[in-house]
Amino acid sequence: MRKILFPLLLLCCACVEIPTGGEPAPEAARLPVESPYKGLDPGFKTEESAHFSLQAYSSSGASLYAALCEENYSRIMQDLGLYSFVPARPYNVAVYRDASEYRLKTGQPDWSGGAAYGNALLLYESDGLRATIGHEMTHLVFNEFMGLSQAAGLRWLNEGVAVYEESRSNQASAGYYAARVADSVAPNPIPFSQMVNLAPQSESQRGVDRWYAQVGSVAGFMIRQGGSFNFSLFLSRLRDGTSVDKALELTYSGVWKSLDDVERTWLLEVKR
Repeated sequence: MRKILFPLLLLCCACVEIPTGGEPAPEAARLPVESPYKGLDPGFKTEESAHFSLQAYSSSGASLYAALCEENYSRIMQDLGLYSFVPARPYNVAVYRDASEYRLKTGQPDWSGGAAYGNALLLYESDGLRATIGHEMTHLVFNEFMGLSQAAGLRWLNEGVAVYEESRSNQASAGYYAARVADSVAPNPIPFSQMVNLAPQSESQRGVDRWYAQVGSVAGFMIRQGGSFNFSLFLSRLRDGTSVDKALELTYSGVWKSLDDVERTWLLEVKR
């Protein structure tokens, strides 16, 4: 969960909580679950694309949003190195008419601009839609690839890659998070021992923007410095139950052997 800020607009996305557990989920439990939320009113249009089944209230809107989803999907898969990963089935996307309909049918709070739930992406037409798609779609991919249990246990990384991809999809988000890193994170970084264990539980908490800006910066740093292919190996080892430190050592031999090493090198970049 995090906030998206624009010069004249404040929108937030609700990354709906997923089940947690102490053991990695069995293969069947890793499959996406259906959204319990109410759909669009009768008369909506459906657009089928390679990876999405999208519903919107106009044919032109459905085509436009489906193309935008595919654009984001391609970039996310490339950035995370998930070239050979194939989702179990197309993702469902509902684009509600406006914020009022979205909140009425999903029960999301006023600050929510979109939500990812299992196999579904719930959105509404707004100026912040592009950023919302970039962020929430990353959760869809991350959650399915990792398995729900592992995704929940690595919330700092889950949110980090989502913030990174949001920034990659939208210049306003990129500028906002860059400013937050420069103004709030670089002068006073959150120790990684706290960052990985003290994830905010609600976007309504004061000061959470700093945490989101930092985890997005860390995830982006790891992808750029270590490469997309290595990042996919890192995720695969985490998915299989390897500890973060061991996964780093096995994947980035000679570069990082632990999260402490990542923290040390990231600090050198962020404090330049």
